[in-house]
Amino acid sequence: MRIINLKPVAITPIVIRRLEKLGLVRAFRPTTRSLRVKEGGCVVDKVYATAPRFGTHKLVCVGKNETRIGLTAHPDNEDIIVINPGGYKFKPLYLIIGLDSPKNLARKARLGRLSGRDILALRLCYDDPKTCVFTILKNTPHCEVTLPGPGKAPVFFVTEPNRLKMASIVLPGYGFSM
Repeated sequence: MRIINLKPVAITPIVIRRLEKLGLVRAFRPTTRSLRVKEGGCVVDKVYATAPRFGTHKLVCVGKNETRIGLTAHPDNEDIIVINPGGYKFKPLYLIIGLDSPKNLARKARLGRLSGRDILALRLCYDDPKTCVFTILKNTPHCEVTLPGPGKAPVFFVTEPNRLKMASIVLPGYGFSM
C-alpha cells in the first residue's frame, strides 16, 4: 500500500476561493443583488436549494473523534458550520478534500498516479466568519478527522438534505497520514 503523507494547510479565504474555482465548495456571502437593494426594498435570492428527491434540509451536530482518513461523497450539497458557541477546547478539526471527482481519484489510484496534489488537508478554524461556514458541493470527495490522543473531540454542525446518502470512495493501494 502506498501512503500519501498530507501536509495540512491553514484554511484561509484564498484557499476557499481556490476550492470555489475548482467547483468544490461555495462560501457563504451576500449575492450581488442583495448588496444593491434600495432603501425600502427587500431582496430574497436563493443561493441553492437541495434536490427534492433527497428530502428536506436537516441540521446535525457532529462530534468527530475519527483519525482514519476515508473519503466519501454525497449526491447533493451540504453546509458546514464550524462554530464553538460553548467555548470548548477541542482537538484540531481537519477537512480532507479531494481535488477531483470521485471517479477520477479512483482511476488515478488504480493507475498508481494518486498523489498529494490530489488531496488537500485543511485545519479548520472555529468562529472565523470568513472560513467557518461554507458549502461542500455535491460529489466532492471529503471527510473530517482529528488527531489521535487525549482531548475533547471537535464538534461542528452540518445542514443537509434529510435523506442524503453517503458513498465511500475506494482508492485501492493508498492510505493517508498527516
